[in-house]
Amino acid sequence: MLSFFLVVLALLAVLGVFYWRWRRMIDEEISEGAGIEWAWFQEREPEFLQGISEKNFRDIYKRVHEPRFPGYVLAALATFFLSLPVTFAGLTGLLWGAEKIGVIPEPLDVADRLLMDGGELRFFHETPPEAALYYIRDVAGFYYFFGVLIVWLLIVAFYMRRFHSRRPGYLRDEIIRSRE
Repeated sequence: MLSFFLVVLALLAVLGVFYWRWRRMIDEEISEGAGIEWAWFQEREPEFLQGISEKNFRDIYKRVHEPRFPGYVLAALATFFLSLPVTFAGLTGLLWGAEKIGVIPEPLDVADRLLMDGGELRFFHETPPEAALYYIRDVAGFYYFFGVLIVWLLIVAFYMRRFHSRRPGYLRDEIIRSRE
């Protein structure tokens, strides 16, 4: 398990480096576009930019035109994998507590219910009765599967909500908002 997390951390580091380099390239392009747009507004609509410095305009332009999706995807991926140990620990604690208070039956009790009067299993006729215990233990893995799935859905919901709540408007709208 440790090797899995080391590989994942290495992949996240590589993705982080690629993202950082991509972002530097995008920042240069946005800076160039902001200069062109500033000159266009100064030539055609100088009264629209009254009270806004070129630095403020560049900040507004960057906020409007900077691609935000790759950063959110990288953050969600990192959160997915870094949340796994916490999720597994929480699910293990939850199952342990549920067993202690008797919410989850013992596998032996469930295996006894799978047996018919003649000592055969109801669902698996050609297996020994001890196999029921292994079957029940394997079915318990679904708790972990669905637990991890629910945590990942919560992570996606968190980042989607954050992405859409921080979405900027059009350039003109953001310039008008910055004056308020």
